[in-house]
Amino acid sequence: MKLATLALALGLASPAFAAAPLSIDFEQDWGYGTPVDDTYAAQGVSFTNVLGLSNVDATPFYSNAPSSQGIAFAQLDGTVNQAAYMNVAAGVTGGLSFYYAGTDTAVVKAYSGVNGTGSLLGSITLTSTGGYDSWKQTVLSFGGSAKSFDLTATAGIAALDNIAAVPEPSSVALLLAGGALIAARRRRG
Repeated sequence: MKLATLALALGLASPAFAAAPLSIDFEQDWGYGTPVDDTYAAQGVSFTNVLGLSNVDATPFYSNAPSSQGIAFAQLDGTVNQAAYMNVAAGVTGGLSFYYAGTDTAVVKAYSGVNGTGSLLGSITLTSTGGYDSWKQTVLSFGGSAKSFDLTATAGIAALDNIAAVPEPSSVALLLAGGALIAARRRRG
């Protein structure tokens, strides 16, 4: 019993389990051109210059999306220095998983501060998926805790869906070790 209690305590003390996991699926009825802005504020996430878009049966904009009802895309109006961001108040450590569809090359960057400030922690180049109906899942891995993701280079090029934090490897290791301890205890008992 002591091993199971220790495993549970280690899992609960892990930073990845301290807050609700980040998961944004854009599954709602978006009017065309509706800003995402603070729609996910309850999860500590805000967006700048990102719009939601719903698929409709008669004219699906991004068919085959992982979450069928809605997606998001960066929309810039062409003014100088305009940018698109996803800010995460609690930060994301280690990696961000998401799906994208697009016809050209784009880049997503992770920063230590909000709105693309602070240190650049990592970036990923998104290659063409062959169209807006073909989706790929990818992971942007980085060191440190990212409070913002610069989506500016995806404007007019790629749509996004199912954005989620990737658990830290140390947290996954703790979870697996705890499970192994519990399983070993059950075998002995």
